Amino acid sequence: MLLRLPLLLATAATLALSAPATLATVNAKTITVADANAFLAKAAPGMSFSKLDPKMKRQVVDQLINQELIKNKVLSSGIQNTPQFKLAYAAMKTDLAVDMWMKQQMGKITVSDKEARTFYDANKDKMKQGTQTVPFEKAKMEITQFLKMEKFKATMTKTTESLRAASKVEIKL
Repeated sequence: MLLRLPLLLATAATLALSAPATLATVNAKTITVADANAFLAKAAPGMSFSKLDPKMKRQVVDQLINQELIKNKVLSSGIQNTPQFKLAYAAMKTDLAVDMWMKQQMGKITVSDKEARTFYDANKDKMKQGTQTVPFEKAKMEITQFLKMEKFKATMTKTTESLRAASKVEIKL
């Protein structure tokens, strides 16, 4: 029995850590720490619920409660069944699909260390902070992001040119 106690305690601790802590309930809907962290990720990227002081935690929970109450009110109003909503929703779905596709395309683009180094060496005169030249390792991430964005722009230009060539486009200005 004594050997099982540490195992039982470890299992209970693991379950306690993995189970989302309930912060509030609204009409039987649970609001958890995960919900609070998702809310904070949008409002204040990099912030987590556990880092907030008690007053701020309460404000976040109150916001989440209010959002849930408003959601319930909106859904019960039937607005989602109106023609205006359906048109707006269709447009949002299309925009979301385009956004996700573009992120997918961006994810396919890579920049090698050699490419970043070549860019750094070719632009060393611009790699300064005051009078000091910024070392490659400190500039590497920014250079990589810049080059990735440039490659993405070039890819999107090629894609749109190809799509235009394969389509019937009439400009009527």
